[in-house]
Amino acid sequence: MSEKEFRIGIRPAKKADIDPVLNLTGTLISREDLAYLTGDPSSLSLVAEAEGHIIGFCLAHTLYVGIPLTKVGVIQGIVVQHEYRRHGIGEELVEAIIQRCSERGVSTVRSLVEEGDARLRRFIEQLGFRRSTVANYDKISYF
Repeated sequence: MSEKEFRIGIRPAKKADIDPVLNLTGTLISREDLAYLTGDPSSLSLVAEAEGHIIGFCLAHTLYVGIPLTKVGVIQGIVVQHEYRRHGIGEELVEAIIQRCSERGVSTVRSLVEEGDARLRRFIEQLGFRRSTVANYDKISYF
């Protein structure tokens, strides 16, 4: 599929996008979490559309971190439908998140990447992201 075969539109995700996004993401996020995150005022999440269908999704939001507390944008995940990959859609989604942060006065954007995901690390580094000095520690609660 060449770039000339389709036009991409990028826009903020909304609650009406939940079913098409779930079709795209599969089990990566629950319906409840997606509904909450798309309706939250801190949401930066975006969808990419082509031919009237959602073909990409970027889950992102703002939050306060560090000392002193600083507002940052956090990209939690990027998904592009398989047949639309390698056409710059993921890059467009990330650039649009950066633009949304800029419009909100947020100068730092972080991307959460699994340590072992070399492909995603390369992708995000190609967009100018660098490993930060913030270490992430998790505690799993079994309830």
